[in-house]
Amino acid sequence: MEVHCFFCKKDYSITRSDPQYIKLVQNRGGSYVCKSCNQSMQRDAQASTGLHPDQIDAYDKFLR
Repeated sequence: MEVHCFFCKKDYSITRSDPQYIKLVQNRGGSYVCKSCNQSMQRDAQASTGLHPDQIDAYDKFLR
């Protein structure tokens, strides 16, 4: 499937192994975010909040 990254505007070819593939098949109007942009956004969020995803997940197990 040919997709266009929402942030960097580059074109990518993804296969069923991509985590976003099924989401995009089910919702053709959905937006794709490439791995590079996704990791960049995660680093920015971690830097601005001071939280690491593992810190958040640790509390999530108590809410189930």
